[in-house]
This record gives sequence, structure tokens and C-alpha cells, in this order.
Amino acid sequence: MNTFSLTHLKGPQGDDNTPGLLGYVLVAREDAFSKIAKAPKTGTTAGETAIITDNHTFTNADDGFAKVYLTLDSNMLKAAITGERDGRGLKISFEGFHPGNNAEALEFMRIVKNLGLIILVPDADGTYLQVGAEGLPVEFAPDYDSGKLSSGRRGFTVKGEAYANGMYIYAGTVKYKA
Repeated sequence: MNTFSLTHLKGPQGDDNTPGLLGYVLVAREDAFSKIAKAPKTGTTAGETAIITDNHTFTNADDGFAKVYLTLDSNMLKAAITGERDGRGLKISFEGFHPGNNAEALEFMRIVKNLGLIILVPDADGTYLQVGAEGLPVEFAPDYDSGKLSSGRRGFTVKGEAYANGMYIYAGTVKYKA
């Protein structure tokens, strides 16, 4: 099959197509990887070049993805076309809310604002969408809000952005931080 030829796209055909994301995101520092896996450039079946099947590898045994809780139904992932004709790509945006202001959350948010990250975002079916790649990491910008005594919520709205040439499913093994 020519990877760059178009293929038929069917509707859900009775399969679930639940919108939304699960209540967490997996986060790892770009500089913690010894190898950031990529999707193949060519394939023999439709969709093959959108799936990362190799495993990511980390430099140190204790490194891996950290699981960050997000308030259910506060997070979303969007991808929009960016660039000029004959040179278009995607700007991928992520947003979610992490409640509270405990010491661990304050420290985490202070550190991630200056890092390049690779994140795995689970959709409502548990499929991981990878955002960020080698040289094109996600950058987080966490905003804090104390809320008011009468209303609001206390915690961080975490916004992330990355540039990419496409959206990819990560189907490799997920290694968690020790």
C-alpha cells in the first residue's frame, strides 16, 4: 500500500466513540529519555504510520512517566493547523486542572514550567495519544488560582503546547517513574 494515498474512512459502525479524556496525564522530561520512539514513516496498512509501537527507553532505571491527577472533565486536547501553504503542521494544545496547593504540586508546577516534556494523554477509551517528540517537546504553563471562599476551585490550570506534523497513538509499553 502506498502510505501517502488516501484510504476510505468509515463512521463508527456501532463502535463506541466516547468523547473526552481520562482523569490523568502521564508526564516525562524530554531529557530523561535515551530513545523517544517514533511512528514508522511508511507502512503496509492504513493507519500504521499513526501508531508508535516501539517502547520509549529512559537513561536511568528510576526514570519514567509520572502520573498526574487531573479533575475529571477539566482536561482536553486539541490540534489545529498552523503554518503557510506547502509548510503546514499542527499546534497541539492540552489543558487540565490539578486541584490543591500541597507542597508536591507547588514544586511540580514550579519545575515543569521550564522543561521540555513528552506526555501521554489517555482518551476516554484508554488509548494513549502522545504529545511531544524529540526536539519538539510539550511546554507546560501552569496557572494557579486560590478560588474564593464562596466559589471557585483551588489549584493549577495546566496548559501545554507542542508543534507536530501529526497526531500519534502510543501503543508501546508505559514505564512509570519509580
